Parts: sequence; C-alpha cells; structure tokens
Amino acid sequence: MLLGFKAEVDADKIPNRNFNAIRDVLADETFTPEIVMKSSPAASGLCDWIINITMYYDVVISVEPKKLAVAEAQATLAAANAKKAEVDVLVARLNKELAELMAEF
Repeated sequence: MLLGFKAEVDADKIPNRNFNAIRDVLADETFTPEIVMKSSPAASGLCDWIINITMYYDVVISVEPKKLAVAEAQATLAAANAKKAEVDVLVARLNKELAELMAEF
C-alpha cells in the first residue's frame, strides 16, 4: 500500500487533515530514522518514509497553484498568438492591396 501512496497524493486523494495530524509527530525531536533505528530497523524505514512523503506532499501542495497559473498563462498566450496570426494575415492583405494601389497610382 505504501508503494501506491505517492500516486494517491498526486491524485489529491489524501485529505489534508491526514498530513496536518502528523505535524506534531514530525516536530518531535526523537522522530528521526536514526533514533528510531535503535528500537527497530523496520520502524526506522517507516519513519523515514513518513518524513519524506510529508515533504513530498508539501511540495505538491505548493506547486499545484503554480501549475494552474502556468496552464492559464499558456491558454492566454495561445489565444493571443491566434489573434496575432489573424492580424498578421490582415496586415499582409492590406499591404498587398496598398502595393497594388500604389502601382496603379
């Protein structure tokens, strides 16, 4: 189950309250893999995993609004580029007409 937990975090299926609930434990100075290793190597690995998955969650949460902002900016850019392409076509047509009129003049 732990191997698939990252995908659950990525899919935003883990409630924020779960990570908030562990913050007090993470703040405890004795909750380190090195200290826990003295009691149990398996628990040490789990301790390390908890610390790292929480850090990963914090990064995911801070990056998500930035991803949304980038997507919005890209959509705005695409719309502006489409409008520019239309204007470029219009300018080219008008320049051609102007050249024809100048030649006639």
